[in-house]
Amino acid sequence: MMTVAQLRDLRTDVLTAQAADWRTVVEWGENGRAHVDRQMLGPLRDELKGETATAAEGRLQLIADNCEYTRLRTGLVHAALLGLAEELSEVKARLRTALDEAAALGYQVDDSGAVSYPETRAEDGSVRQEAGTVTRSDGLLDRALDGLSLVFPGHREAAQHLANTIGGALRTAADIDTRYARTLSELICDRGIVLTDAMWRDAQGDLDAAATSIRGLTDASDIPAGATPQENRQWWDSLSADEQAAYVSLYPAEIGSLDGLPSATRDTANRAVLQLEEARLREELDALLVAEPERYEHRRSHKDGVELNNRDGTTDAWLEWNERRELLEGQLTGIDAINQRFAETGVDGLPEAYLLGFDTVGLGHAIVANGNPDTADHTAIFVPGTSSRLGGAGGDIERMADLWRTTEPMASGEVSTITWIGYDAPQDIVTDAPRRSFANEGAPLFNSFASGLQTAQGGAEASHTTVIAHSYGSTLVGVASQQEQIAVDDIVAVGSPGMTVRRAEDLGVGDGHVWSMAAGVGNDVVPPLGALGHGGWDINDPVMLPVVPSMEEFGAHRMANDSGDHGGYWDWDEESGASESLKNQARVVTGRYSEVTLG
Repeated sequence: MMTVAQLRDLRTDVLTAQAADWRTVVEWGENGRAHVDRQMLGPLRDELKGETATAAEGRLQLIADNCEYTRLRTGLVHAALLGLAEELSEVKARLRTALDEAAALGYQVDDSGAVSYPETRAEDGSVRQEAGTVTRSDGLLDRALDGLSLVFPGHREAAQHLANTIGGALRTAADIDTRYARTLSELICDRGIVLTDAMWRDAQGDLDAAATSIRGLTDASDIPAGATPQENRQWWDSLSADEQAAYVSLYPAEIGSLDGLPSATRDTANRAVLQLEEARLREELDALLVAEPERYEHRRSHKDGVELNNRDGTTDAWLEWNERRELLEGQLTGIDAINQRFAETGVDGLPEAYLLGFDTVGLGHAIVANGNPDTADHTAIFVPGTSSRLGGAGGDIERMADLWRTTEPMASGEVSTITWIGYDAPQDIVTDAPRRSFANEGAPLFNSFASGLQTAQGGAEASHTTVIAHSYGSTLVGVASQQEQIAVDDIVAVGSPGMTVRRAEDLGVGDGHVWSMAAGVGNDVVPPLGALGHGGWDINDPVMLPVVPSMEEFGAHRMANDSGDHGGYWDWDEESGASESLKNQARVVTGRYSEVTLG
């Protein structure tokens, strides 16, 4: 049990100073990773080839990974020391108040917390209550006396109240000390530059334990839930720098998903989530692969009695196992694609990537930006359509990398292009794509993200923002425009099956800022086939045919394109460079409207 003197004289400023030292290490880890990515790995990949360059790249990547691991682990120590200082400061303040009150009453308090009080005399001078000493007690009688001290303030009752307060403070302080000692003792990691999945899994366990035990500085319940991006940002800006760092360390998934927060903050948080989830998925997949159930039911041949596989009788257990295997492998493929984009920073001038969203819930989601959208003069958000998911993120990420390469030479300022796989997209073109529900559920998520970007950028005038919506993604954007004022300046609908509205002016950005791109019916059948389900209808139209953005009556600027199919609008060739389709999108993104070729 902690003594009165120990708690009274405790210097929590020493703990705070130690936390500051650990925060320096946290920042070293974060800055070290960024330096290796930007200043070392990028130029190496861009300029050198061969076995030596490959070996050097591998070693530098290990250093970058160790920097991230260091940031994550030391961030927990930093948060723990701050939490310990905060909790002990509150308890110390309660003790100080009780000691001051005891001194004012003339009571003596010993180091164990016992309170001695003088005798109480009646008006006639007789002793009404003998002098005595009381200690903290949880007994019913003493608690009753403690309460009576507020009504009948005799020395015995007042002393018991103070003894209970002081004793409670000492016990709480001891419990806090024990809890944090246990937490800090568990924050131990193995040495060695090679990081294993087991080490990341151990880090996840420590993070979970620390988030539960560290209560003084942060509280998960204080993180906004269901708030607007503006409210998220107000909450974030109300925190001290130490509190912000602690929340990123303890709750990376929650902080990384908050629209409206700075992109650099979300990137730091989501990179930690990605690393931890990658290790978890690999561990689960390894265990799954060694536990494959029997694939086929067996039947005995009537001819020779030999047991044969019945290839029409795949077992339910195997089908379930295989579905999980494909999901895990797909999500790991998506993570590999994100890591590959990180690795391409600096190659051909490609800017640093920012991971603005990441999770493995359901089929998984990822939001990846080329360049920092918070400082960009021109921002493009790509919303993919049917079959988009974490497992297929590689193609969508590459499309926006190619758009950045095309857009950057045209721009007068900074450019950021974003792949937004932030909703549950339909996965089957026959059974899912005709349904409106995917768009209805995804539209609020897009509106929140777009509004959050605007908030992080500093307002609607800070950046020219274009949403490029492909296929079913355009349906989602159309629904989003009907739910609230969409936070973009231009809308580009590519291969659209319909946006649920009949006129470009209905999208809320002005018909002069709505653009359409669609290959001919022979190359892209999605617009005419999807029109019945997602096109705009007008009950007053005697013909009663649905309208999609590629139709003249919709009123969008119909851009020329050279796509050969539904997915070829972002074709890039190493020799000839960007396609006309890609160039036209870049012209809209940079606001060079007069240069857009129409068709």
